Amino acid sequence: MSAANATNLSSEAEGEFGWTPSHLEIALTHDIHAAAADWRTLAATGFGNPYQSPGWLAAWSETIGKDLGVDPAIVTVRLEEKPVLVLPLGLRNSAGTRTLSFLGHQNGNQNTAVWDPEFYESVTGEQVSALLTKVCDDMQADLLLLQNVPQSWNGREHPLVLEGATSSPSPIFTRRLPDDFDALFRETHSKSSRKNLLRKQRHLQSADGYRVIRAETETDLRRGYEAFLDQREKRAQEAGIPNVFSDHCAKHFLEQLLALNGPETAPRELDLWFLEADGKIRATYLCANGGGTIHAYSNSVAHDDLLPNSPGLVLIKEIIERACADPQTAELDLGLGEERYKTSWAEPVPLKDSRLAVSLKGNIKKSLEALRLQAKSAVRNSDVLWPLVRQMRRWTSAAGGA
Repeated sequence: MSAANATNLSSEAEGEFGWTPSHLEIALTHDIHAAAADWRTLAATGFGNPYQSPGWLAAWSETIGKDLGVDPAIVTVRLEEKPVLVLPLGLRNSAGTRTLSFLGHQNGNQNTAVWDPEFYESVTGEQVSALLTKVCDDMQADLLLLQNVPQSWNGREHPLVLEGATSSPSPIFTRRLPDDFDALFRETHSKSSRKNLLRKQRHLQSADGYRVIRAETETDLRRGYEAFLDQREKRAQEAGIPNVFSDHCAKHFLEQLLALNGPETAPRELDLWFLEADGKIRATYLCANGGGTIHAYSNSVAHDDLLPNSPGLVLIKEIIERACADPQTAELDLGLGEERYKTSWAEPVPLKDSRLAVSLKGNIKKSLEALRLQAKSAVRNSDVLWPLVRQMRRWTSAAGGA
């Protein structure tokens, strides 16, 4: 495939896709920046999420994606010359099998693509399947994997949840935010849990230099970023939880998202919140904003003398309270993974994984991938196996640090 390749589907649009007398066109490119203009226009007016913005995925492709050997494959669909869908994919060749999947899915919480609202509401599953088959043919892919797609999104079942889709290993946790934070707090927390959390917050507030901020200055951003990395690494060693931000590529990815090492005018894809007390940063949270939703991406907490006062829980409470007061923010997304604090604030939204094989090699890999995810889900949801896996990780971390 060339750097930019447009396929005219106007003749097929009338019969196969059903939009008459529409002119449907699919543009394919390996160059994120070449697709960015339509992409940003659609993101500003349509449905999407920050994990699939051109800035986020350019940072990922230049760091982690390059290390993994993933080639960007951006699909832009136009209807009557108007962009109606951007599907940011990545192409990877492994053992002779060419697989398309969401670009950057390894380091995001959900995948939705970016849609024109009217197109999103009207497109059918059959039309999407036909479009995806065409994309696979044009890119000479054997298999398309669509991971972590919300089953229900913006008022309907997501069009990228294909027939035969299976459950993803973990849901995301979301909630509509009211203007009245106190009402939300009462609705989501019992009287005793509210009292306990407010008591811990008062203890933290009594410490010298207490503050909860969204970092804006270079100094605060750098301090918060270094605290995040340090706290994540120590937590990984203690609890046997893999630290996905431990290697150089992942750190460079975060630095780009936080605009730490680029020009002063570089846009920041992530906000960094932190809670500071007694001269130390005790908890951090990386968040992204898009489409009226605050996406809580990743967090950390210091395991030190103030840990009994739950600085991580106080920090997310403060972030949510300020989001409720922001008229531009209507929804909270706490991301992947079932943690107690997430279930107290939000409700689970199931995610789905779809697989579309277009060759014999693709069908073989499709079967293997389904088995792998089935085993992963079984382990993750087992009250016996999952604690054992975490214990083995702790032993491995301890042995590696000896």
